[in-house]
Amino acid sequence: MINDLYTVFTIALASVLFSFGLLFYSLCRNAETPVYKTALRMMTFAYCFFGLVNVLEMWSRSSYPNNDDVLLFQAVTLIIAVSQAFLFTYTLILLIHTAYVTRKRVVCELVVLSTLSAALVVIYYILSATWIKLSVYIFILFYICLLIRYTRLFVITYRNCLQKMDNFFSGREADNLRWVKFSFYAALSIGLLALTASLAPTIHVGIFGSVIYLLFYLYFAIRMIKYGFFYKKIESALTDDDIQTEPSGDDKKTLPASIVENMERKLNIWLGEKQFLQSGITIEDVAAYIGTNRRYLSEHINSVKGKTFRQWISELRIEEAKNLMRQRPDMTLNDIALQVGYVDKSNLIRQFSRQTNLSPTQWKQKTSET
Repeated sequence: MINDLYTVFTIALASVLFSFGLLFYSLCRNAETPVYKTALRMMTFAYCFFGLVNVLEMWSRSSYPNNDDVLLFQAVTLIIAVSQAFLFTYTLILLIHTAYVTRKRVVCELVVLSTLSAALVVIYYILSATWIKLSVYIFILFYICLLIRYTRLFVITYRNCLQKMDNFFSGREADNLRWVKFSFYAALSIGLLALTASLAPTIHVGIFGSVIYLLFYLYFAIRMIKYGFFYKKIESALTDDDIQTEPSGDDKKTLPASIVENMERKLNIWLGEKQFLQSGITIEDVAAYIGTNRRYLSEHINSVKGKTFRQWISELRIEEAKNLMRQRPDMTLNDIALQVGYVDKSNLIRQFSRQTNLSPTQWKQKTSET
C-alpha cells in the first residue's frame, strides 16, 4: 500500500514537471524580454530534467523492487539536489540581477558541479563501500557549503535589488518581488529536505518529499508565469547599472560642484511645479525633466538628500498631504491620496504612519488641538 502511494505521488510529480516544462518552452518562444526568455529556458530544462529523474526512479523501483543500495540512493539524491540548487538559485538571481549571471560564471559553476558529481559516480563504481561512504559524506559537506554560499549570494543580491527598485520607482513595485524571496527559501527548504532524504532514505520520507516537491513546483511555475506579465515594467530598473544599489554613506563619490549646483536649480523648478504628485513617477522621468542622467541624479539623492528616490518622493507627498489636511479639512483621505500621487488611501495611510508614527486622522486631531 505504501509503495502504491509513493508511485502515485511520483507519477503526479512527473506529470506536473513535464507539463510545466513544455509550457515554459512554449512561453519562451514568445517572450518579449531576453532575460525572462533565458529564465524560461532554464526552467524548461529544470522541469523536464527533474521530470525525467522521477520517471527513471519509478522505472528503477518497478524493475528492481528489491534493490536496497542505500549508498547509490544517497549519491543520486545528492547529485539531483545539487542540480536543483544551482538551477533555481541562478534563475532567481537572473530575474533580479541580470549582470551577475554571465555565461562565464555559469559555465565555471557547471564545470565544478559536474566534475564533483561525475567523481562521485566513478567512485561508486570502482571503489569499495568504505570509500563510497566516505565520498558521500564529503559530498554532503560540499552540498551544505554550497547551500550556505547560495544563501549568502541571494541575500546580498536581493537586498541590492530592493535598494535599486527604491532608487528607481516612487511606489512599492518592489513588493512584486516578494515571491522571488519566498521561492528561494522554499527551494532552500527543499534542498534541506533532500539532504534529510539522503541521510534517512526511507519510503515515508520519500512520500513526504514528493508531496512537498509537488506543491513547490506548482507554486513556482504559476508565479514564474505571472511574473512574465510584470517583468517588462521593471526590467529597466533591474538591468540599469546607473541606478544606485546602496544608500548614502561616507564612501559615496562626490559629484562635481557645477553638476550639483545645476541639478539643484533644476530640481527646485521641478519641486515648484509639484511634479512629484504624478502617480507612478520614476527617477527616469525626473532625470529626463531636469536634463541629467539617472546615475548622477541617483547619486545626488542618495548622498545629498540621504534617502532613496522612493523615500524622498514619499516625504514630499506626505508634506503635501499635510498641507491639504490643514487647508482643506473637508477633503476625504481618498481624495487627498489621489491628489498627492497615491493610488488609494491605504497607501497614503501606510506612508503617513511610517513617517509620523500617527495615522492621518490622529495627526489631524493632534494638529487641531495645538
